[in-house]
Amino acid sequence: MAWAQGSINLPVALLTLVGCMAMHASVNMLNDYFDFRSGLDVATSRTPFSGGSGVLPAGELTPNSVLYAGIGTLLLGSGVGWYLVYNASFDPVLITILALAIISVAGYSSLLSHWGVGELSAGGCLGTLLVMGTYYLQTGSLAAQPVLVGASLGILVAGILYNNEFPDSQADEKTGRRHLVIRWGKSRAAHRFRILMVSAYAIIVAGVVAGLVAPIALISLLALPKAWTATKILKDSYEGPNEQLIPGMASTVMATLLTGALLFVGYVVWHFV
Repeated sequence: MAWAQGSINLPVALLTLVGCMAMHASVNMLNDYFDFRSGLDVATSRTPFSGGSGVLPAGELTPNSVLYAGIGTLLLGSGVGWYLVYNASFDPVLITILALAIISVAGYSSLLSHWGVGELSAGGCLGTLLVMGTYYLQTGSLAAQPVLVGASLGILVAGILYNNEFPDSQADEKTGRRHLVIRWGKSRAAHRFRILMVSAYAIIVAGVVAGLVAPIALISLLALPKAWTATKILKDSYEGPNEQLIPGMASTVMATLLTGALLFVGYVVWHFV
């Protein structure tokens, strides 16, 4: 988006990428650590998309090594973030974004997932905050387009967690987690998943109609059939064994990745036209 409206500061872009990857790695490792310590990883039946990485239950790494790696990548991501904040003369918008990211990464497994806002936290950080923050670093300005496109991607990311919660819901509840599938129950949660998926693409369409999002973003609708497949599988199989849920979880991941890839291609094309 920023490139289509001007030039890109490549060093800042690369630092942003490194910082975001470090933060994402951190939340994954800290999640593994806390889930293992709580006994959740042992109580779940792993699938390729849920139940944790399986590294700690298998004894492939020690809990402390995963904890230290999680803290180390958190410090790396935070350090990159603070450098970018310093480089931008301590811009309050960037400080707010970075603070929210640090809180979400550090508190996701131990606090936020137990308070019932885990999906909101993950979707917000990996959606709106990520896209808007990257755009702001390049342009120094806020705009509706990165917020709306970021929200669309964030909803899809939240949808991945949401779908993956179905096979783990009983174990999650026993260890104190209070996510949406537990709070709503599997039947209502399965039906509301469709609303979640449709809203991700409705935001893009509404933004284009309102003139706030470039029409090229409609290319993301090519991923809608994959998202619809995910909703249908979940609706038909939410009470079934994990094996029946796996194709739906895979479709949710693919819909998210495909939407992001299509938007990336679309905005690169927009730069040249």
